[in-house]
Amino acid sequence: MKTANRRSIGLFGGSFNPAHGGHLHVARAGLRQLQLDEIWWLVSPQNPLKPSQPSWESRAQTIRNLPLPPKMRVSDIELRYQTQYTADLLIRLTQRHQNMDFVFMMGADNLLQLPKWKNWQKIVETVPIAVIARPGSPIRARLGQAARQYSDHRIGESHAHTLKTRPAPAWSYLTLPLDPQSSSAIRAKRSG
Repeated sequence: MKTANRRSIGLFGGSFNPAHGGHLHVARAGLRQLQLDEIWWLVSPQNPLKPSQPSWESRAQTIRNLPLPPKMRVSDIELRYQTQYTADLLIRLTQRHQNMDFVFMMGADNLLQLPKWKNWQKIVETVPIAVIARPGSPIRARLGQAARQYSDHRIGESHAHTLKTRPAPAWSYLTLPLDPQSSSAIRAKRSG
């Protein structure tokens, strides 16, 4: 049970190259459906699975250019902690902020590729995860290795708001209305 001094934080990580309205749509839906106190946008200093990217500050600025509600903020915690991998960041956060309940938010495309992430099982076993539907193949994500391996820990979407108080591993798949925007398409349009 949540006490008055605990806060629930959605950790919304990504490269955000650039951030766009689709990201904001996901963050707002996560805030609402998960009934969180805040969303921290975690801009990856350099995603190890992606080619070299623009500076952290320029990508963070694309988030700040969005109409963020007061309960959302861009966090530089990965830079301050000097972590490169999500598993390391989540362990540090849970150790240092024991008065907070964290939920890691990711798109369905990331659930599918999660087994490629370093220490991916540690991620699933450190904090609950909310997987947000994305355009594409949502069924593939729900049938992927991570979803199958942790199928016994899946929480129905109608109970996703309880993720913040559940021990890991716990995850839920949110099927909200989809926004077709993508960072890849925006970059392609700019270079075209």
